[in-house]
Amino acid sequence: MELKINCKSTAKRRNTVQSISCHYEKPVGTVRELLTETVRINVAEFQKRQESAELLKILSGEEIESKKTTGKIGFGRIYGGRSPKPEAAVQTALEAFEDGLICVFVDGEQKEHLEDALVLKEGSEITFVRLTMLAGRMW
Repeated sequence: MELKINCKSTAKRRNTVQSISCHYEKPVGTVRELLTETVRINVAEFQKRQESAELLKILSGEEIESKKTTGKIGFGRIYGGRSPKPEAAVQTALEAFEDGLICVFVDGEQKEHLEDALVLKEGSEITFVRLTMLAGRMW
């Protein structure tokens, strides 16, 4: 099933939403299953990018202009060499949702519990919003 995923972080300087199409092999019926499958898909894509990283990449002027709109101009290299463990990443995402650090909206409706049932159809719109805690000190 193809779903449209909107990812937005309130920590970004620009108020932009990145929209991607994501293919889910397994059907998802709850928020827990949606988060689990989404994390597994993203970890697999990250590992694929890690394996295929080029030794030297030169950016064209067009690529630089395109990357400027996202706020980060990079070469696509993944530093550190560590590969994430899918089960640990899933557990972290589920904890973040339960702690209120991630909000999930399905076709414009916020889902508040991991066991909330989902009725997804081809092209359903999923929005993930990662919230950022404000840090500071009271004077």
